[in-house]
Amino acid sequence: MALQEKHPDLVYDARSNFGKKGWWIIILVGLTMFVFCAVATLSMNVVVPAKAAQMGVEHGTLLAINTPAGIIGLFASLWLSQLAIRYGLKKVHVISLLLGAVVVILWGFSGSVASYAVPVIFMFCFMSSTEVVCGKIVANWFPKKKGIATGWATMGLNASSIVSVSIMLMILTRFGDIKYVMFFLAAELVVLSILTIVAYKDYPEQWGAFPDNNPNEKMQEVQDIRTGWTTGKVFRQKETWLVALGVGLIAMTTFGYISSVIPAMMMKGFSESTAMLMMSATSIFGFFGSYFFGFLDQKFGTQKSAILLSVWLVIGIVFFFMNNTAGAWIYVFMMGFSIGATNNYPISMTAQIFGRAGFQVAYPVIYLIKGILQYGVYAIQGYSLNRTGGYGFAWIIIIALIVVSIIIFYICNLNPKKDPVEL
Repeated sequence: MALQEKHPDLVYDARSNFGKKGWWIIILVGLTMFVFCAVATLSMNVVVPAKAAQMGVEHGTLLAINTPAGIIGLFASLWLSQLAIRYGLKKVHVISLLLGAVVVILWGFSGSVASYAVPVIFMFCFMSSTEVVCGKIVANWFPKKKGIATGWATMGLNASSIVSVSIMLMILTRFGDIKYVMFFLAAELVVLSILTIVAYKDYPEQWGAFPDNNPNEKMQEVQDIRTGWTTGKVFRQKETWLVALGVGLIAMTTFGYISSVIPAMMMKGFSESTAMLMMSATSIFGFFGSYFFGFLDQKFGTQKSAILLSVWLVIGIVFFFMNNTAGAWIYVFMMGFSIGATNNYPISMTAQIFGRAGFQVAYPVIYLIKGILQYGVYAIQGYSLNRTGGYGFAWIIIIALIVVSIIIFYICNLNPKKDPVEL
């Protein structure tokens, strides 16, 4: 199968002309991603060591809870997505945010491993739901310009990486108690829920706007936006598995890089302060990468741009094996540049294949498969550390997996499928 030509039902206009309401939606999604990243990912850098010291247990004991908790959260997001289809995206999203604030506070007050694990599991459930909501909002508002819209929105992840840990450490240093950090995270969730209540609609039509801010796009009554896709039908599509495997493999790269950049650079002989600087630079590079690959997605098509991203990742990893300062910084630049981009393609590909209405059913399925796969990177890294004492062997395995993703993107038919409701 050759690279796919431009499809007449898709839009290749990469201009960021979203309109005032459209831009606000992108900002709101970006803020949601900012908070999601702070609560579900970056908090582990501060909360886990503080709670481990408080409880007198090993750091790894608490960190290990994340893997089963994260997988439970993935399955919970599938169930919560079904509730969103039935009762409305906004309602389920707001409830998830508010319940998330409650469990974050309980997380802060935990005094044993058991009382720690329960709120962490629920935190991952509600935060996974929140991440899925981000994709659904983009597909509802920008069904054909999802590539460039996602490119802008995922900048929220990079912004959070730059400032969230610093703020949490500052609060912990100032008050000396991790509970105050949890109050801060809970406050972020509450503020986000209020913004969602007062300034958000599930569909542009509900706000007097056009999909993609395009007056030529037909405005629909929300009750007429229907799909014949079901979870079972989505699971039975080969494209579901190919896309989920492809994006899951490149997502492993991001997870692997973020979780190892500081210790890996210190193993190479860099000081802790330099390694921390590299981590900060990663997020800054990611700002530009999010937009760049979103632009390529929109302008040239998601298949070609995803293959280019995969090749970019392989080249970036090669620089990891160069034992000099220039090679290390090129590695940091190339991997950092791709961090936001790996989050673009699950949304873009799902929306392209299953359409605006079908996305609501299909994305949670692809998100589930992708999520389970990307968590596998920790096992690969653990094996590499135990066997060789470093991360090099893990990166060799991941290069091989990225090559598999290139093959998957090449053979997968990413063109729109006919919605069963129209058959």
